[in-house]
Amino acid sequence: MNPHWQQKKIIEFCKVNGILVTAYSPLGGAGNNVLGHDRVMKCHVLQDIAKSRGKTLAQISLRWLYEQGVSIAVKSFNTGRMKQNLDIFDWTLTEDELYKIDQIPQRRHFYLIGTMVTDHNDVMAEIDAELD
Repeated sequence: MNPHWQQKKIIEFCKVNGILVTAYSPLGGAGNNVLGHDRVMKCHVLQDIAKSRGKTLAQISLRWLYEQGVSIAVKSFNTGRMKQNLDIFDWTLTEDELYKIDQIPQRRHFYLIGTMVTDHNDVMAEIDAELD
């Protein structure tokens, strides 16, 4: 889960049913050449919000996740980034910022037998249909 793959239907299903969602690689895992992507870190909407708030793009994305009520699994070996990642609890995103993030075009992807799938596929269609 991240601002580019918000998964609204499944998040709502989980909330209604008392299931805690965890956002793994919430910044896209750009450093992972096999499984990662850089869409979150290159998102102009998040960049604009971060610049206007004096925050990092990662902080904006992590704060958004926190406000969605999900747990967040972040990995970094950089001490400075670890500290920045924790600096998300004493401020909130505005309604306008939340609206802008909500409007980010969604692009889901998942890995099927070691290959990233980004196009329409029956597996994801079936899961979405079950949630309707």
